[in-house]
Amino acid sequence: MKLQLSTLTAGFFSIASLDAASASQCRCVYGQSCWPSDSDFSQLQSLLSQPLLYPKPTASQCYSTSGASSDCSDVIANYTNGPWRSDMVGSMEAPNWESYIFQNGTIAACYPETNITGACDQGNVPVIAVDARTPADIQAAVNFSVTHDLRMVVKNTGHDFIGRSAGRGALMVWTHNMKNITHDAAFVPEHQENDSCLIGKLCAA
Repeated sequence: MKLQLSTLTAGFFSIASLDAASASQCRCVYGQSCWPSDSDFSQLQSLLSQPLLYPKPTASQCYSTSGASSDCSDVIANYTNGPWRSDMVGSMEAPNWESYIFQNGTIAACYPETNITGACDQGNVPVIAVDARTPADIQAAVNFSVTHDLRMVVKNTGHDFIGRSAGRGALMVWTHNMKNITHDAAFVPEHQENDSCLIGKLCAA
């Protein structure tokens, strides 16, 4: 039994996508009237240690009018290379997580094969990101998303294999560059009084 290509494509991408109507009933996303102003983002920027980032889909270099053709060749050569993807703020674990399927079945995506759609769409890639280097950066991003009721996702050096590090119209907290982690051997979680807490028993309040 053969399935239509459109059916296979829709099935493959649907898990990475959200219905546009249901998305509007959830958190605020880019393009809606509730989206923060440039002034709001300037205030957020003043609290951060690094400039805000504007993620682009992995294949966006293939659509750049100013980029060299070698940039697209690099994209094509490494398109399924996980470590290569992990260094880019807008690149997800696999290409399908960067695509968004609408309720009517149309797909917003950015393919390295530029003849498929003729344009590069943001798809499911968040539109703005905090390059978190300190706990204060993360606190500022979370507080900002709560204040403005934004959809927020977290992306680290690895990837979320079920796509939770992607989100159309979202604010991303990118922890890839948080490398200055130290271990405090003397740290004890609050309320932990004995080792029984470690084997599933109740701790004293």
